Amino acid sequence: MIAGHWSVVVAGGRISGAVTAWALAPYADSVLVVDASQAGSFWPQQSTWDREGNLLWADLGLLEAVLACGAPRTYGHTLRVDDDVVEHDYTQQDEYSYRMTLPREVLDSVLLAAAASRDNVTVLRPARLGDITSRGGRVTGATVRHDGTEHQVSCDLLVLADGRLSRNADRLGAEPYRVIPSPWVALLAYWADLPLPSDRGYFNSQPGSLAISTPCGPRQWCVSTDMHQRLIDESGGHPAQLYHRILAEDPHLGPALKAGRQLSKLGGAGKLRMQRRPMSGPGWCLVGDAGYHLDPVTARGTKAALVTARILRNRIAEIGGIDGTLLGGLTEQRDAELEADWVVAAELCQPAPVPS
Repeated sequence: MIAGHWSVVVAGGRISGAVTAWALAPYADSVLVVDASQAGSFWPQQSTWDREGNLLWADLGLLEAVLACGAPRTYGHTLRVDDDVVEHDYTQQDEYSYRMTLPREVLDSVLLAAAASRDNVTVLRPARLGDITSRGGRVTGATVRHDGTEHQVSCDLLVLADGRLSRNADRLGAEPYRVIPSPWVALLAYWADLPLPSDRGYFNSQPGSLAISTPCGPRQWCVSTDMHQRLIDESGGHPAQLYHRILAEDPHLGPALKAGRQLSKLGGAGKLRMQRRPMSGPGWCLVGDAGYHLDPVTARGTKAALVTARILRNRIAEIGGIDGTLLGGLTEQRDAELEADWVVAAELCQPAPVPS
């Protein structure tokens, strides 16, 4: 039965939505996850994190599920800047001192399955959130569209985890209060059988571009580029052409890609913008990119999603249950915890000229 009352309704079932549903389930009578994507969808996105992310996964109780996805742990990387090559080994502080990368269609499905394994969590997929209802200035529910039928649901808390373009956040009036356009275009594809180390990453930083290779599965690698828009304009071609040119000219990746095979189509995104929205209001909360979007060039979006889910989880645990009226101060807490990540990404998004 979909219509009726739920303690929590979560719009979006990818990283932030699935993690939030998992994390809030112990404090809720019932959780409904409304996810618009189709099972088995391919998303040209990856998820990358380091020790900080591992600690967050552990704190949220999901590290073992993430490790079971099969991505190798990396303990260092090669960095090429112009013609200089430096080997970096990650400091081994504890058992969490490694970096991981996973394709999003792998990670997201595992997290959604984990959330659905909770006895009080129901996942509707594909389904969409329709009109949001409120009373006295507080969100009280929404319309859910599933299998061609609209269902009216009420809730104690509505969580929006529906991405950086969240129309539902717009409906709530949660307008961005900080926006920084990004000049970067990110493209990636997944490759197999590359003659590269399975426990180390590779970065090549050149004027206006960054080439990256990271192990992301059994004999699998994510090979990506970040390209400054000015470099794309100067090349006069499509970003996909520049992607292949950058990699072919790379002395490390060029020969490796010739020896391997491409597993996925090329995909990515450009013309993005970093933005901050308020994290919470009466009866609602934004987690992940819906409230706080970092440019993917810095690979810090996963950490931001986990931080916002944890902040909400901790507040709910503190008050002892789901109460959408007691969520004040979350915006300031989130912004403070993620300020260093914002600064790094914002610096890369400054409109500095690219040397010819």
